[in-house]
Amino acid sequence: GTSKSRNKRTLSSNQTTLKKTVMLWSGWQSDIAEGIADSGKVPWVFVFLMAVWYHTLANNVESWYAGIVNYFGPDYGPVMAGPVMAWTFHMIFYHSHSAIYAYLDSHDGPWKKYKLTTTDKMTWSQMLPNVVKNQCIFLVSGVAAFFASDGRGWDGSKPWSEVPWNVFFFDMLSMYIVYEAIFYTNHRILHITKLNVPFMEKPVNLYALFHKEHHSTYASVGVSGLYMGSIDCVLTQTLPQVVAPALFDFHPFTLWLFALIGSLNAVSTHSGYDLWGCSAPHGHELHHSRYKVNYGTGFLDNLLNTKLYEHEVVREGYGLGGRLVKDVEKAKAYKAKVAAQQSAKAS
Repeated sequence: GTSKSRNKRTLSSNQTTLKKTVMLWSGWQSDIAEGIADSGKVPWVFVFLMAVWYHTLANNVESWYAGIVNYFGPDYGPVMAGPVMAWTFHMIFYHSHSAIYAYLDSHDGPWKKYKLTTTDKMTWSQMLPNVVKNQCIFLVSGVAAFFASDGRGWDGSKPWSEVPWNVFFFDMLSMYIVYEAIFYTNHRILHITKLNVPFMEKPVNLYALFHKEHHSTYASVGVSGLYMGSIDCVLTQTLPQVVAPALFDFHPFTLWLFALIGSLNAVSTHSGYDLWGCSAPHGHELHHSRYKVNYGTGFLDNLLNTKLYEHEVVREGYGLGGRLVKDVEKAKAYKAKVAAQQSAKAS
């Protein structure tokens, strides 16, 4: 009887773990889901890495958090175990991942045929100082948000093992929705080229002032995901990540988890590589080449009619950003009509 009871508990635990793992890889950056829908490819490498990181945290988050707090003491321990540790994880994941793409870019090999675009003129090393500067803004902003919200979103005093899966699901979903809402809104605002401001003679070009630096890259170098001006960084990168924790008071597990998910997705979608098992880069490349599409990471683009899928574009023979399929078909129909009229006149 004891053995059967233990087996039931083990089965229940495994089912809960499976639910959490599935939600993990399908619920955050819906760029991944959009890529699956558009290309039919599942990013299995990312799914595997996310599952490994989830299980690593699930087994160690309590001891790691307690160890850091005990080492730095009650005054500095919570902030070191919260935003500083999440930032450390982000740095490790972001730069290790972007270094792999930097190696692929600088060496010839069979992977070159999977490179969607090579438009960027700057290299990984040239972009790196700007990226690190922005990551320092991440760190300062995260620490400031921690103290401003009295540590909300970073309280690891409750054991992760006691957090039920439905709470974990809510944390994941609310983090994504808040992130997407702020990121999409601020990103789209920064694409405004003519903003009429009272008492100013000429319209203000927000794009030229704050966002053009990021678009000096063309999403073909992985590290360029965070290449941008400081104000751009605060509005489109920092704010989307610090608001939700303060609002909903997440367990640190959630933010440590997103350190991997966000880093992988940002680098992959800016790499220009359409590699098996990784997020497809097409959608964000279209944003960099066409500017007025694909502002967010998924549902708001669909809801607000700014989504452009790869299958809606003809790449070959049309250069950067390709040409819309509907425009190509319209041009073909027009040429056919003209040819038919000329043939009719000739006969």
